[in-house]
Parts: sequence; structure tokens; C-alpha cells
Amino acid sequence: MKKIVFKENVAKYKYKYLFLLIVVLIGFIFGIIFSNVLSYNDKKEISEIIVDFFTNLKNGTSINYLSNFLTNLGTNFLYLILIFIFGISIIGLVLNPFILYIKSFIIGFSVGSIIVAFSFRGIPLSILFIFPHHILNMIIYILMSFYGMNLSLKLFKSLFLKKSFNHTLFMKKYLKVFLISSIVIFISTLYETFLSDFVLNLFTFLIK
Repeated sequence: MKKIVFKENVAKYKYKYLFLLIVVLIGFIFGIIFSNVLSYNDKKEISEIIVDFFTNLKNGTSINYLSNFLTNLGTNFLYLILIFIFGISIIGLVLNPFILYIKSFIIGFSVGSIIVAFSFRGIPLSILFIFPHHILNMIIYILMSFYGMNLSLKLFKSLFLKKSFNHTLFMKKYLKVFLISSIVIFISTLYETFLSDFVLNLFTFLIK
């Protein structure tokens, strides 16, 4: 039953989901492009940082997992909380897509920078660097943005067009989505911190 409702929801609001997906794709592509049009010195500096990261990973340099986990969790939740907060105001109509763009731009920039540093050998590394945790996070951010923009739009119509809606009911649904999203983000961060490096380490043989 829930599966059918979900499909109906996606079908009903497919253009809104499509809009958010396009925003993410544009940010991702622009991030890759930007990483390739940097000056030679900037590319060299970023490449050195990336090479050092993978070299340390390959050599088994000790990692402070607790510190990394708290940092990753704080960063991942920051995006989620911002989307949630902006969603309960009219400005969410503009700022939530912008947050999606920024986040996808950063991911695209990371992918592009890894490829710049290692050429074609960096393609599998860049894929593993973002999959599955960053992909899962982006899906959650898109979902949260969708509900946030819906709430922002309803608030806009209520304020300027005098169209009423059940604010309490929608907020309960919004909070439920936020709670589920938070759990997924937490699990995703666990993978990013404790398993991602292990998986990446399996492919560090690509580094000369």
C-alpha cells in the first residue's frame, strides 16, 4: 500500500522532482568543469592534497575515526537542517534548490579533482569516493527539498493568495520525513567514515 502511495506521489509531482534532479545534475557538471578550468597552480595544489590523501590511505596511516565521524556527521546534517529550516519559510522556494546546487557542485568538483590528479586511473576512485554514501545523501536532500518547497509554496499561497491548508497535518508529515532522513544520513555517515576508506584502499593500487 505504501509503495503504491509513493509511486502516486512521484507521478503526481514528477515535474517538481525533475526540476530538483536537474538542479543537482547542473551543479555536478559545473563542479567537474570548474575543477578542470582552474589555473595550473591551483590544480597542482589540489592534486597534491588528493595524492597525499590516497597515499596515506595506501600506506595505512592511522585515522582518527571518531573525529572524522563527528566532522562528517556535522557536515551532512548541516545541509539537512538548513533545508528543513528554509522549508518552513517562503525563502525555501529559492534557497533549497540553491543548497542542492552547492552540494552537488562540491561533489562534482571532488570527482573532477580526483580525475585531474590521477587521469583515467582516477575514474574508479572518484566513483567509489561518492558511491553509495554521497549518492544516498543527495537522494535524501532532494526528498527533503521537495517537501520543504511544498511547504514553502503552501505558506506563500496562504500569505499572499489567502489559500488555507492544514498546517498541523503537513508539519507532522514534514517532521516525519525529517526524522527518517536523519536516520538515513546517520547510517550513510557511518559508511562514509568506517567503510568508505576501506573500500577505497582496495583500489589504491591504481596509484603509482
